[in-house]
Formats: sequence, C-alpha cells, structure tokens
Amino acid sequence: MCAICPNSNKVRIYSGCHDPDVSKWELAYDLSSEHTMLVSGIDWSPVSNKIVTCSHDRNAFVWTYNDDTAVWEPSLVILRINRAALDVKWSPDGKKFAVASGSKAVPICHYEEDNNWWISKMIKKHKSTVLSVDWHPNSQLVATGCCDFKCRVFSAFVSGLDQADDNTLFGDLSDTFGELLAEFDQSHGWVCSVAWSQSGQKLAFAGHDASLSMVHFAEDPDEQPTVQTIHTRSLPLTKVMFSSEEVLIGVGHEMNPTEFVMDGSNIWGVGRKLDTLTSSTEKKSTASGFSAARSMFGSRGGSNSKDSKRSKSQCLTKHTGCITDMNSLSEPGSTISKFATSGVDGQLLYWDM
Repeated sequence: MCAICPNSNKVRIYSGCHDPDVSKWELAYDLSSEHTMLVSGIDWSPVSNKIVTCSHDRNAFVWTYNDDTAVWEPSLVILRINRAALDVKWSPDGKKFAVASGSKAVPICHYEEDNNWWISKMIKKHKSTVLSVDWHPNSQLVATGCCDFKCRVFSAFVSGLDQADDNTLFGDLSDTFGELLAEFDQSHGWVCSVAWSQSGQKLAFAGHDASLSMVHFAEDPDEQPTVQTIHTRSLPLTKVMFSSEEVLIGVGHEMNPTEFVMDGSNIWGVGRKLDTLTSSTEKKSTASGFSAARSMFGSRGGSNSKDSKRSKSQCLTKHTGCITDMNSLSEPGSTISKFATSGVDGQLLYWDM
C-alpha cells in the first residue's frame, strides 16, 4: 500500500502498489474526515502499522487500522502549537513521533495509556520555523533543520518510555529531554532536510544555498564531530536520505535524484544522477553567476513565461517539477536499493538503484 496527499486536506491509501502497472492500483481508503487544511506530512510506522499525519491546520492525527470494521480510526494529538505543522517522523521503535512546525518548536509525541490520548513534550530552542526532523536509530536523539540556517541535535529521551543507554553519541541521556547536544551552522540558507545514516554515526543536512553538509560523529562522546560541506553547482535539495553508510541520495529543484558518495579517505563528493535521461543529453551551461542560476530555474518549465511550451519540451527528466518528498521502499535499517519520490508535478515515481 501507499499513502499520499493530493495537495489537499485528504490522505488517500492505494493498494496493489507493488505492481508497476499503475492502472491496477486501487483506492482502498480515503482519510478525509479530520484535517481542514493542507496535509504537510505523512509517516507510516513499519513497527506499529500506524499512520501519523500533520497539517497546516496545526493538528496531527494518529490513524490505527481496525481489523473488525476495516476502517482507519483517527486519534487526535495534543500538539500545543500555534502555527502550521510542516513535517512528521515516527521514531524507529514506533513509540514516538516528532513534528516540525512554524511555531519554532518541535513536539515529541507519545501515547499516554491512562488518558487514552497522544501527548507532546516540547523542544523550543529554535529561532525560526523548523522545516524538517529525523530520528537517530536509537530513538533517543532527534535532528532538526531550521529556517535560522542551523541544524541541531536534541535529546528526545522520555522518562518512563525509553530505556537508559550509555552507548549513545552523547552518553546516557536520562533526564535530558530537550537538551541541545550539538549545533551546526555550515549552511547559509534554510536547512530544508536532515537525515541520519543507518549506523547513526553520520548526519547530513541540506541548505537552501545548494549546499550539503556531512557530519561524522566519533565513537568517543568527548571527541568533537567533523563536518564537510559540499557546495553543489546544481539547484537546492529539498530531501536527503542515506542509502548506505557511503552513499546518500538527494532530491529537489534539480528534479533528478543525485548520489553523493564517500571515498576511502572519508571525503564526500557528487556522484551520478539517477535519471539517465539527462546524463547523456544535458548540455553544460557556459554562462556564469546570476545568468547561469536564472537559466537553471528557467529551463524548469515555468508556466508564467512566454516560452513555457518550449521550456517544458526541453525538460528531459522524468519529474517535470520540484521533487518534494522521498521515502525508502527497502527494509528499515538496511541498505536502500529502492525508493519513491513525489513532486509538485503530481507524479509518484519508484526508483531501483
């Protein structure tokens, strides 16, 4: 199955999505009764089989499938935010989820059995809108990307829910909820996406200045992490995801998934573009500075330009609009060989590496 938002307040779940023939997909469920504004985030936990959605209406709902009635039943989450919710992610253990919001806060939500509802504990040490969140594999650390140009790592340890562990990147996190553990300012633009590697020893974040920063954490908590920043010559990335410890995939305004690869000396560089339609036919621009940047965006087929028809015919990538989301189709925690992308062009594409 696959859950999508068609740029509205609805969430649609399709079945038969393993079939490459999309005409055989069937609309199985339509979750449209709760949110009143655009759904900005969807995450489906492979551990609990629960779906969490967040919206510009400042609400989040956890959807649980009822086998008896064959219906997805919503449960309201007490987010306590006064601006739009922008991104949501389940923790790897399926017990908590984090929500990025425009209220300069990140609610960490978990289920409270005594009152039969989902409650939130707030992380408030941001200076602007939080655009993205991602969980460390141990489910006790959360990374955030913010419009104040910074990527941060916080403790998301919830007493009574998480077990103490001395082997985290920052030692024992007991009774440290919301504590700022690391802060990185290598980006000179909004931090649009953050991602942990499968081991949790690496962290990547993408800036709206078309930069990608890679953080390597040492095994010794007292040793400072190292950061490498790649200033790409392409358009900004909107989502990044580790496919393995040595390979990262980035998608965004370039409309072409791009690999970033680490060599034997732990140095990251730009690898191949996965959409082969452009690799052999795209011409290198001889323009420089502002003219080159403007032509890059102009070739993306804007409908307001006089040459929109000609621009669209020159678009050689499978995506014809900015890619806004990316999700793994592989087993959680394993090397990612298949993933899905969706964009403002209304397309959902499956990729096999």
